[in-house]
Amino acid sequence: RNYLRDGCGGRGLPFCCVSSLPGGSRSRGHRARVCAVVAFILCLSSSSSSSSLSTAMSTTATTATTAATSPWYNVKSSGGLTPLEMGLNFGLVGASCVAAQGTVHWTRTAMVQQQLAGMRGEQPMGMMEQTAAIWRAEGMRGLYRGFSAAALREATYSSLRFGLYEPLKVALDTSDGKEDLAVWKKVIAGLVAGAGAAAIASPTDLLMIQMAASKQFPPPSMMQVGREVIARDGPMGLYKGLGTTVTRAAVLGATKMATYDVLKTELRKTYGWQEGPGLVFVASVATGLAITITTSPATNMQTLIMSGNITGGGGGMLDAAGDIMRRQGPIGFFRGFGMQWARFGPYAVVQFAVWESLRNVCGLGAI
Repeated sequence: RNYLRDGCGGRGLPFCCVSSLPGGSRSRGHRARVCAVVAFILCLSSSSSSSSLSTAMSTTATTATTAATSPWYNVKSSGGLTPLEMGLNFGLVGASCVAAQGTVHWTRTAMVQQQLAGMRGEQPMGMMEQTAAIWRAEGMRGLYRGFSAAALREATYSSLRFGLYEPLKVALDTSDGKEDLAVWKKVIAGLVAGAGAAAIASPTDLLMIQMAASKQFPPPSMMQVGREVIARDGPMGLYKGLGTTVTRAAVLGATKMATYDVLKTELRKTYGWQEGPGLVFVASVATGLAITITTSPATNMQTLIMSGNITGGGGGMLDAAGDIMRRQGPIGFFRGFGMQWARFGPYAVVQFAVWESLRNVCGLGAI
């Protein structure tokens, strides 16, 4: 009505539009009708704009209300996972680690026997020779001695080590997920996650090593070894070698997660690789080699301490390092290197492949 009034009496916008038409002597009634049409179009435009604005405001308000009322465990962090999804990730990584250990546990048994041979005064065997010797003497059961303790270790230690990695990355991220996390922050996240997990699950390491080091056949059970340790050294005997275990786990965690994460990121960004089995395989094999190089000294010291084979009865890292150096020289710190890589390489391939597949099935996306 205002548009019509202005057009008819106040010579507003509609009047100007009409007065520019041919035939300036048109009747006032005709001019009023044209003004009404123009006013109607303008009103429709104004109504449409108001409606769009109202819809946008309503959507924003709804989103804000949903975010405000959503339970804390469904609120996504800057890393893209909710607390509920992070909890699910703990279970998925535990399952993937147990599956990976099941495929390579025989290498750990052979590795322990290799590492202890030189310290026992025996002639160390090669990787395949040691495996064949155990197979001939004890069969598959001998190669998988200590698997019950190893599975428990993977379900606790590895679940915590990998499961804590993403929350720690989120905690160290100061860009709210807008930028790639710096490499040193990924290393810190892996180191802290590995050390913390090892401190909690150290008894499972000791039980596994003592079961693998035993010459008894049939192999002793996990409960049997546990009772013997507690009867001999008390409950704290289960934490023998804790310092070496934490050190090894910190180095392993920092190397494994940071190397795998960085390699995958660089292969995607620099060389255009796509997510898939090929990318996972290459990153896993390279990660396995890096882990073997960085952790072999600590692994040899850990085996020596937890099996109780240190000369003089010492139980610390320096005691173990000194004993290895005196009896085998620097090469002793890398005893069983081939078997370690034979374990870490396939373990990393299976573990990351299963973990990534489970994450995709559960809608968590790639690492």
